[in-house]
Parts: sequence; C-alpha cells; structure tokens
Amino acid sequence: MQEKIMVVPRKFLLKKDFQGFIPYEGNEKLLEEIKRHAFFKNRDEVEEDPSLKQIIPYIIFIHGTRVFMMQRLKNSGEARLHNLYSIGVGGHIREEDGKISEIIGKALEREFFEEVRYRGRFSPKPLGFINDDSNDVGKVHFGVCYVVKGSSKIAVREKDILEGKLVPLEGLKKHNLENWSRIAAAHITEAVRQQSI
Repeated sequence: MQEKIMVVPRKFLLKKDFQGFIPYEGNEKLLEEIKRHAFFKNRDEVEEDPSLKQIIPYIIFIHGTRVFMMQRLKNSGEARLHNLYSIGVGGHIREEDGKISEIIGKALEREFFEEVRYRGRFSPKPLGFINDDSNDVGKVHFGVCYVVKGSSKIAVREKDILEGKLVPLEGLKKHNLENWSRIAAAHITEAVRQQSI
C-alpha cells in the first residue's frame, strides 16, 4: 500500500510569498490555513509537484543554551544529507496520524520519538515556518518549526545511521548545516538569547 502524506496547495501557504523563515508570532493564521486546506496524497505523486507543499513538522530541541544536533552517517542511505548537520527532527505527516485538527501535534510527537530517546518534559511550542525554494527538495516541502525546551538527556535511537549531541547554540555557524537548519539557527539562537521561548 502506498504511503499517503499530508500536502497543502502552494497558493494557500504562500499568499505573501516568503523565502527562509517567518516567526509564528504574527503569522498564527498560517497554521489554520494548513489545517483548512490540507489533504492526503500518495507520496510518489507529490515528490516532484511544486504546486503542492508537503508539510513537515520540524522540532528543535534545546537544553539551556545548547541545541541537539544530528548528523546522518554514510550508511544511512540518505546520500544527499551525508556530511550535513541538522538541528531539526521531523518528517512527513501520514494519514494514520489522526484527524486534521490535531494531526500536526501527533505527527511531530511520533517523528520525534522515532528518532530520539528522551524521557523528559515534552511541550512543543510553535516557533515559525520555513520555506526554501532554492532547490528541488525545498520546492515541495514546507516546515512548521517547533521548539522543545528539554529537561533531561537526549540521544539518537539508530546509532548505526545517526550521531547526535548537544552543542552550544553560539557555535552553530561553524558546522555544515543542512538548509532548513541553517535557516532556523539564527532564529532559535535569538529566541534563546531574548528568553522568548
């Protein structure tokens, strides 16, 4: 059976076209637009259709002034992500994740705990939205970015394909970050500095 994933027509997401990051504050209605216009379609039918955006919950985990950063190892199978670091945990929203009204929350929790081992407080807070049409992958994805303020240790589950560690937010720029992480890094660093999360 084909995997069905959540998509939203580009025209409803990008009424005020933006590239990069916009904060949740002041753009809360975008989350409602996603819920209003979302539907499910076979994944292989949408991978190369830029008229549809695949919605990706993207969770950034912070502990004090450190952020959880991961790197895919060579045997992970994701060749385009090798040697790149990510500060976000996320993935596609599946039809079985639940009702549209609560599906983003359920999907982000599922994705987070599939990737990492963590037993502390889990209260995701919306941070903003990511749109990056600079490459073919970005043209068909749209990030809904959340932050989790961690209360205990965190580790990757699949140590054979991933490495993960907490690193200082201030030093993120020196790492070879994948696009979405690079886009979100400045905003999460500033939010922590201003204690707004």
